[in-house]
Amino acid sequence: MSLKWYLRPRLVTLKPATSVLEAARAIEHNNIGAVIVQDKGSVVGIITDRDLAVRVLGRGLDPHTTTVGEVMTTGVATLASTDTQISAIRLMQKRNVRRIPLVEGGRFVGIVTLDDLLLDEAAPIDRLAEIIQTQIGDGGPAASARSRSKRRTTARAEATYGRLLNQVCAETALERGGEAETALEIVLEALVRRLIPDEADHLIAQLPSLLQPSLYALPPGPDKLITRETIEQELVRHLGVEPSRASKLLVAIGSTIAQSISAGQMKDVQGQLPEGLREVFSDASPAAS
Repeated sequence: MSLKWYLRPRLVTLKPATSVLEAARAIEHNNIGAVIVQDKGSVVGIITDRDLAVRVLGRGLDPHTTTVGEVMTTGVATLASTDTQISAIRLMQKRNVRRIPLVEGGRFVGIVTLDDLLLDEAAPIDRLAEIIQTQIGDGGPAASARSRSKRRTTARAEATYGRLLNQVCAETALERGGEAETALEIVLEALVRRLIPDEADHLIAQLPSLLQPSLYALPPGPDKLITRETIEQELVRHLGVEPSRASKLLVAIGSTIAQSISAGQMKDVQGQLPEGLREVFSDASPAAS
């Protein structure tokens, strides 16, 4: 779904010279969590209610004389209204933000927030929860790594990833410590980049959670320059194996990946791949010795 749904008929913006007292009043009167700062028709910053608390009140600054430009966040990540919800989620995760202004010709025309995406069920809840958890950890209480629930979650994640890695080792005879992980990463990253964003996200959601952050952070596809040959070349380069061995490794790892996700999802993935790659990702179990 495109972000045109988040265009706003009425927008609240401020100039950098505006006092933070006025910014606080604007946030309160409009029942919003942040205000976009514009200068000469372009977005130059954003100031949130948390910024006012931490950067103004927390530092003992005078709200009457301190300007928005002194405490706002600059270098704001923006998107166009023609971009998709998936693009917004990727950018939120990459930049660790929960609000993204929408611009057209540099002009502020709307805003998409993490709350919007949650209400619209724009992605699996666990993925959106990752964004929230990261931000809570950055600015507030985060679950202790030593807590019982955290240990259980970590143990489950490691066990799930371990099972996949053990299967890769069994099928390829690669060493678990480094070679198997490297080969799996090469193949998965290439596969994700070869798919359209929505399909890539559906695939990633079925993979072990320890693999997901790096895969979600990849540039959106489809990258049609990725072929069976280019993946095999990467395996040769990183593992130092012969091309014939790289070909067998790719088929073995492709089969392992296919067996680790649902048949329906794998069918959707195969439907987006060229013939040379489609046959790699099947649930057959060829030897890679």
